[in-house]
Amino acid sequence: MAKQRIGLHMSLSYSAFNEGPRLGREAEECGYTSLWTGEVAGPDPFLNLGAIASNTSRVELATGVVPIQTRTPNVLAMSFLTLNEISRGRVIAGLGVSSPIIVERWHGASYRKPVTAMRECVTILRSFFAEGRCKFEGEVLKSDLTLSFPRTQRPPKIYLAALNPPMLRLAGEVADGVLLTFSPPEAIPPMLAEIRAGAEKAGRKLADIDISIYIRACVTDNEAAAAAAFKREFARYAFVDTYNSMFARYGLADEFAEVRRLWREGKRDEAPNALSDATAHRLGAFGPAETGRSFVASFRAAGVTHPVVFPISPGSDGVNDFRNTMKALADA
Repeated sequence: MAKQRIGLHMSLSYSAFNEGPRLGREAEECGYTSLWTGEVAGPDPFLNLGAIASNTSRVELATGVVPIQTRTPNVLAMSFLTLNEISRGRVIAGLGVSSPIIVERWHGASYRKPVTAMRECVTILRSFFAEGRCKFEGEVLKSDLTLSFPRTQRPPKIYLAALNPPMLRLAGEVADGVLLTFSPPEAIPPMLAEIRAGAEKAGRKLADIDISIYIRACVTDNEAAAAAAFKREFARYAFVDTYNSMFARYGLADEFAEVRRLWREGKRDEAPNALSDATAHRLGAFGPAETGRSFVASFRAAGVTHPVVFPISPGSDGVNDFRNTMKALADA
């Protein structure tokens, strides 16, 4: 019987991300099957994964995720294919549409028609991955390039970060996998129904799509501190419309409205406290190792095929917090 897939997000603080190659090797030895790192305001995920690739040999290497608007699709293709050659075919190209704040305010790029842009980006990447060239002109994106380096490995897989029905359906239609986040186990079946609808539109089955999700967790003796650390991260999404649409489905609209009110009043340290402890424990696992393993099992039971442990650090000793959670949940 094939080993169940289990991923690990390399959620190290910016001051400790250079520990990634060593910890990536430890994670592979522990039995993790994929390692993930995203991009918000640095460090660069392709450079990080390239360093991890040189210290590992089996584990898949996933961007989780990179925005499709802040690099051209041609540059994305070159980056993914370069990393794929370095890692000998272990790449998962995790793509997302980010948010208007990040794309437009931070990067000065366009956030126009994000679902259409994602469909077109996948089309362009598939062409480069299969043929090493692309000539395409869509509503949002275009490409006309032939790459000048060989592709000797199997092509990267493509996963889409998806929160709401339009992107969930698109993932079912065009992607190899989907990456979910900040969702409780009971929310998975309705999301799978959307993915299935997209898959059937394209003549595929739900079983054709790998269902992954970030599972925030901390194996610790201090549950309260871990839950507070989770709420500080979670509160940052209060101003992102696509996330708030998803949170409203989970009955969290009032809590996030209070987060926004406190933030606008300048009470930024107080804002995360508008999120209840019940909400934190509904969306994350904090405490003994068995709590984390049971939480992961609840997602597998709901239909997730590829849980990705996302360690939360409750204190200043981030590397040891990360390693403790990594080791405790490797067999989840």
